[in-house]
Amino acid sequence: MSDLKISACRIFVPDVAASLPFYRDLLGLPVRAVADDDGFAVLDAGIMLILEPVGGDPDLSARFTGVSLEVADMDAAYQELRGKGVEFTDAPHTADWGGKMAHFTDPGGNTLTIVEYPKQ
Repeated sequence: MSDLKISACRIFVPDVAASLPFYRDLLGLPVRAVADDDGFAVLDAGIMLILEPVGGDPDLSARFTGVSLEVADMDAAYQELRGKGVEFTDAPHTADWGGKMAHFTDPGGNTLTIVEYPKQ
């Protein structure tokens, strides 16, 4: 099936309402939908980024998500996000494959990444 593509990524958080301002206000992701019952929130990150409550399985939160958000200028993005209070677990560094990366945590303890891909 050549028409397959990633359309959404789910991130499990202990409290959707508490996590939403982080993604909306600090990361600047536009909100597409929010469930009235705190069941989920959908943000636009090029694909749908869905914040979903952990429900009865707290092990779904506070882990490395594998979600990378692309930035055009690592240094500028890192400084801007730090200035907004985003807590990074490491400073920007160049990976073996030539891109720059830095990891940060959300209010639920999940680790995400900003990445600047090498210029071609």
